Amino acid sequence: MLQRTTLLLLPALLLGCATAGAPPAEELDTSTFETTEYRAQKALAVVKASTLYARGGTGQNVKVALIDSGINDTLPEFQGRIADPGHDFVLKRPGTLDIKGHGTQMAGILAANKDEKGMHGMAFNAQLIPMRFGDDKEPFYFDSEIAQAWQLSYDKGARIISNSWANPIEANTNEAVIYQRLMGDSLEAAKKLVADGAVFVFSTGNEVKREPLAEPGLPALFPELEHGWIAVMALKSDGTAINQKSNYCGLAARWCIAVPGGDSGDGLLTTQQDGSYGPTIGTSPAAALVSGALAALQSRYPQMTAQQLRERLLSTANRSGIYANSEAYGQGLMDLEAASRPAP
Repeated sequence: MLQRTTLLLLPALLLGCATAGAPPAEELDTSTFETTEYRAQKALAVVKASTLYARGGTGQNVKVALIDSGINDTLPEFQGRIADPGHDFVLKRPGTLDIKGHGTQMAGILAANKDEKGMHGMAFNAQLIPMRFGDDKEPFYFDSEIAQAWQLSYDKGARIISNSWANPIEANTNEAVIYQRLMGDSLEAAKKLVADGAVFVFSTGNEVKREPLAEPGLPALFPELEHGWIAVMALKSDGTAINQKSNYCGLAARWCIAVPGGDSGDGLLTTQQDGSYGPTIGTSPAAALVSGALAALQSRYPQMTAQQLRERLLSTANRSGIYANSEAYGQGLMDLEAASRPAP
């Protein structure tokens, strides 16, 4: 009888020992961040951004380079969000303006203020360094201005370099020599900056192809770039499937991640060049969203490098269900609850 009692008590004793040594459960109040602004930007809930915010990841003191068509930095949504006026490679002078409006849209997705108006950016406390190039001169063909913009952004303190564009050349592992010739200074700048710790974020492109465009696929040709590279494909606004425009991750699957980029009739809300709010659709806002996520994670883990955060973001993505298809979704759906958990 004594032996039987001892055996019955043993599991309880072991359970008590395990509980006594376990860390206290984390208590988070995400509701304070799930405001009208937050809900207006549908992608934020899909990637569980409120949990990251509740853990202190808002982008505070983090600089992000915005390599685009410039920015309308006079808008209230960007007051306090500009770390440096940047440079205009079209007019060849410091500071930027935005004729096309694309850069202003991406800036809103990335870092628009949390001010109870319209919507807010993924990293609403981050700071931007805007660089204007290209405008309507597409394809860009790896203009040397891009190399200068990347390097100048890095020199001004950005380690996250957001590129919501790509040349209309499909990534192809048989064409390394061609890319080398076309890119010239830009390729060498990218190699140098990755070696120096930068992370480049690129959209996979909007051609409904099974391979990404040239820039997001570059590590397939130049492996030394991979640890500083993220390709981003776009899902519908609710995250349930690929959107109507996005290219697959394809050969970039190892360094590719999936996030909402809106869809026809249901784009992601963002800032417009004239100060209004309106939709944007495609892999461009998806890339800006991921750049903002890296910035927010950097403030959550200030001891980690941008490249370490890149690895964390990819390794914690949700690969269940449809997201297990790496050809389409790469490493899976970005999950900021998982990425922001307390470090072991």
